[in-house]
Amino acid sequence: MGKVSLYAPIAYLVLLLSSLALFSTIYRRRKVRRLVGLKPWFDEHASRDIYLSLKAQTSPKVPEKMLKAALLRRATENVRRIMSLQESKPALAELHQRGAVGDELWTRFLAAEKVMDAEIMECAGEANTIKPGWAQTLFPSAAEIVHNSRIRERLAQVPELQKEEREKWQIVRETALSELENENGASVDTEVKKASKKKK
Repeated sequence: MGKVSLYAPIAYLVLLLSSLALFSTIYRRRKVRRLVGLKPWFDEHASRDIYLSLKAQTSPKVPEKMLKAALLRRATENVRRIMSLQESKPALAELHQRGAVGDELWTRFLAAEKVMDAEIMECAGEANTIKPGWAQTLFPSAAEIVHNSRIRERLAQVPELQKEEREKWQIVRETALSELENENGASVDTEVKKASKKKK
């Protein structure tokens, strides 16, 4: 058996490690390109943009109350988006497991969850910089605002639903009355005919 040089295993390890590093780099680049090409789950975050523009404004300096109001609106939008994600997740996960939804949509959803987690952390940090400990009360207040707005939306729909239901009930009522009149009219006619036959 011939002698194996000490450089052979070293060369093998270098070749193996360099090929693994190359594969890893190419794989990560493709993955990043694929993620960058995905459409965002939500539209633009206007309330975040408004808050950041107010915060960046230096002349004239924005009053603290206005910054707080903008941050509260931003937190409210974040809570609304998180609730939407939480409502959609079970159904979307089930559809993804069955294969009815593609991997791209599921990846977009997971990316949206990560973005919202980062947005919540950033919002909490901003709240604590404005007033220490305010983040603990900011999100419950935002959740309450979201719930109240949903209740208002449902209450605004009540008159329209009431009108539709009245129209449906009116149709059912008229149909039932006409059927009763037809039955009563037919029974009265048969009784008149029976009575006239008896007289003859």
